[in-house]
Order: sequence, then C-alpha cells, then structure tokens
Amino acid sequence: MSQINVMTKPNGAGRSWLEVGAFETDQFGRKRWMKQDVPHQDRRLKTDRQYSARGDTIDWILLVPDNYPLTLVKVTYDRLSPKKEEVIWAPGGVPSESSREEKIKRAFELASGNEELTNLLKELLTP
Repeated sequence: MSQINVMTKPNGAGRSWLEVGAFETDQFGRKRWMKQDVPHQDRRLKTDRQYSARGDTIDWILLVPDNYPLTLVKVTYDRLSPKKEEVIWAPGGVPSESSREEKIKRAFELASGNEELTNLLKELLTP
C-alpha cells in the first residue's frame, strides 16, 4: 500500500479537488482525462480528510493498494488556467528493486529483537 498526503482547496481562486479515473487516447493521439469516481466514495481506497481550522483547505491521507487499476489526479481550476490535472498516483508501477530492498531492510528492522523471526527472514530472502 502506498500512502499519499495531498492538500486541496475546496473553494475560491485556485480551487482544487481529487478525482479517480484514467487517461484515454482518442483516434487523433490526444490524451483526455476520463473521470470515473471521487476518492472518498471509492471503497477500494482508504481515505481520511481533515479540514483546516478555517475550512480553507483539506488535508487528505490516501492509502492506495498496489494493484489499484485507476489513476489519482489533483484537478486545479482557476480563471487563468481553466483545468489543470496533476497526476498524484498512477497504476502499472512494477516494484523497483530499490523499493524491494527498502522493504527487506524494514522487515529486518522490525524483527531485530526476535531471533527466530530474523532467521526465518534470512532463509526466505536468501537466494
């Protein structure tokens, strides 16, 4: 699971919000954003929203499963730049070797006090 922290502005100039969907390519080769849902209504995502003291911004914490098939986008709307999409999370990422190494390192850190668990990890992760 990936944890993503995002801040949006619900109203006023430069307002922004989160959408879930996919980019589709038309017959002319142009990519278009196709919205399918909003993050807090998608049951596959774990979301937590916290409004600022005055309600000016919303702080989001999103937990995205590794096999999530859709793209998360932050949409910003302003009079000067009418609709700008910023990709927050995209699917299809094959786990990189460095992230695997980080996970292995973290597993050994968590098992540091337990000799039996450390030996088991060494057996499982040694080629």
